[in-house]
Amino acid sequence: MKYIATLALLAVTLLGACNTKNEAADGAQPQAGAPAAAKEGKRDVSTATLVAIDPEIKSFDEAVATAKSVYDKQANDANKGALIDAYMRFADYMQYESPVSPRQGKYHRALIEYRHVLELDPTNEKAVAEIKQIEDIYRSMGREIPGEESM
Repeated sequence: MKYIATLALLAVTLLGACNTKNEAADGAQPQAGAPAAAKEGKRDVSTATLVAIDPEIKSFDEAVATAKSVYDKQANDANKGALIDAYMRFADYMQYESPVSPRQGKYHRALIEYRHVLELDPTNEKAVAEIKQIEDIYRSMGREIPGEESM
């Protein structure tokens, strides 16, 4: 199942790469009346924006907020594990299940959530592999990897 999802991800991103329109560096298409950030090629991957597209995202964001609040109050291994799990579930949902399109920030947000996992657990092999997969897709399309724009 994961293999099929990965192939679908690759197909969608390759189709996007074949688009010959003049696009911003991260692939966002500014629209008439769009905020200045969108016109400059910045993508809004905020929870509010994504929830407007996919209401299911709200439950993942709330789970992360709850786990983070518990961990902030008592930073023990169990609470850390619960927070890592919440970030991972959110990231996996964004990458493999959310109907948010790649142009709307699907993989950008997944990348953000996987990076949160690595902040808490730098040796998390799944997060490392998922980040590598997303970054490789951006590279194969000749696009900047979100979060590395200023590097």
